[in-house]
Amino acid sequence: MSTAFHIYQKGMNLVCKNQDVQYDGVYMFTNQRGKQKTAMIMPPDKPNSWVSLYGSITISQIGKESPNGGINEMGLVVEQTTLWQTEYPALDERPALGELQWIQYLLDTCSTVQEALNAASIIRIGQSTSKLHYLLADRRGERAIVEFLNGEMIVHRENATFPIISNTPYTEALQEIKIGQREWTHWGEYERNSMERFHVVSQAVRFESDKVPNIDFAFATLASARREDTVYSLVYHLDLMELHAVTAHNQERVTIQLKDFDFAKDAPAQAVNLQKLHAEHVREQFEIYTTAFNHTAITSFFRDPLLTSVFKWEISDEMIQYFAQYPDTFL
Repeated sequence: MSTAFHIYQKGMNLVCKNQDVQYDGVYMFTNQRGKQKTAMIMPPDKPNSWVSLYGSITISQIGKESPNGGINEMGLVVEQTTLWQTEYPALDERPALGELQWIQYLLDTCSTVQEALNAASIIRIGQSTSKLHYLLADRRGERAIVEFLNGEMIVHRENATFPIISNTPYTEALQEIKIGQREWTHWGEYERNSMERFHVVSQAVRFESDKVPNIDFAFATLASARREDTVYSLVYHLDLMELHAVTAHNQERVTIQLKDFDFAKDAPAQAVNLQKLHAEHVREQFEIYTTAFNHTAITSFFRDPLLTSVFKWEISDEMIQYFAQYPDTFL
């Protein structure tokens, strides 16, 4: 499910996200600049290759290099939510990568929304396991919503009246709000809940009082869109280059500052279990990233009983080890 939105009002530039899923593992990773990467994708797709120009902090429930979202050191944020209507482009001559590594690629190589849209146009998402649409924002206040419908990349930018994504195609959600629809009793529970969250956030971001929509306002809006399965809530403060977070198991708000991390190529990457991160001495709680840390995160996800029963996947121990060691292949 999930909800994400952008606030750019009265001097505040915030990207906000609720991650809704019935799995509570969540980790943060730093990603170094200057790394040569090749996408983890199989033939017949041609894997995309690139060099990371920018360091970043990413949030993942699956492991390093498969982020749910993140922010790079230039202030570009990429987030996503589920969109079941998604249809990614068919196989063509463009290099490909997965739907989560698409996020990492943009954070690695782009400093603005415009650069990200240019980069996205020359690569392709292939061999996906999740159907997603994306919210992009940068320090200039630019934002875009990117969807893949009928095999085409659709960009909502000038028409992004309410820069919000839940689990409804953006044009459809915006039309429902514009015509004044407030109840969706004729829809199924999933579709109705998506529009209810879109609506409650749209009401909040109409913000027209003299009060500045600060971090507290952002978290209050996220709280209004929470579900029972909301596992974490994030607020990216693009001006201060900070990431604020609370989790289902720890409502103590923590603040992660990008300036506290060294993104140089030869500096060791860092990692932390977000569910265990506390507000005091945040930087000291990060540990040097290891393959073993990544293996634990990936195993927790792919061996979760509920996820396994829902998705019916059969992931071998060898494949989990391959996923865990994948970041070690970067030069």
